[in-house]
Amino acid sequence: MTTIESNILNLTSLWRSATQPFNTFNEDKNIGYCYVPKSHWPNKIWLKNEHNPWVLDEIKLLLKSKLGGLKFSYFDLGLSEKSMIFDNHGFDEVSIQFGMSLKLLKKVKVLKQLKFRLVTNPQDSLKWSQTFYQAFGYKISEETIIKTYNQINYYLIYDQENIVGTVISHQTRATLGIHSLGILPNMRGNGYATQIMHHLLNKGLEQRCNLATLQASKMAKSMYEKMGFTTQFIMRNYKLKT
Repeated sequence: MTTIESNILNLTSLWRSATQPFNTFNEDKNIGYCYVPKSHWPNKIWLKNEHNPWVLDEIKLLLKSKLGGLKFSYFDLGLSEKSMIFDNHGFDEVSIQFGMSLKLLKKVKVLKQLKFRLVTNPQDSLKWSQTFYQAFGYKISEETIIKTYNQINYYLIYDQENIVGTVISHQTRATLGIHSLGILPNMRGNGYATQIMHHLLNKGLEQRCNLATLQASKMAKSMYEKMGFTTQFIMRNYKLKT
């Protein structure tokens, strides 16, 4: 399996875990889609094969449906930040993320001892949801976390008694997927994201992972590159043209 395939498998596996309690994960040979009611995440449609007009029409019907808040994500291997792939098919690009990976070879130095509190109860589920919203500006519902914290590792990050942010750690085979790493606005600029990453990469080695994967925003991409991550694809997120 290539690093690209491992990255996408880890991501879609996380989406499956998040939506399994709601019975809203669907796949066929051409597309997959999943959603959680009253939540902004994961709520995705993705292509499993190369696009053609009738598959794109099927995606449009899903975007027009009452499922709510769905976005169409396309895994583009071209690596150009500007793309016109779907400009003539009725889609508007709303954001991009960079599919990145790093081979895990040796441990890195952790300079700041942070507390990783695994979410295991409704109270921490609410706190995680609220902290995530403050960090990212969109919602992963408390209900989602309550129903999935036995399958998904949601962490609240603390420095002493002060909450710093959130992260999800999700392992598939020998791949460690790092997701939803968000720092509270008033805690940014203190190197927390780097130290959280170093902790997780070391933990991945202890769990016998040989690859770490993530999907980075434009803002965070350079931070991950400094750690040695490289970009293999761009995940383009679309909505219907209005």
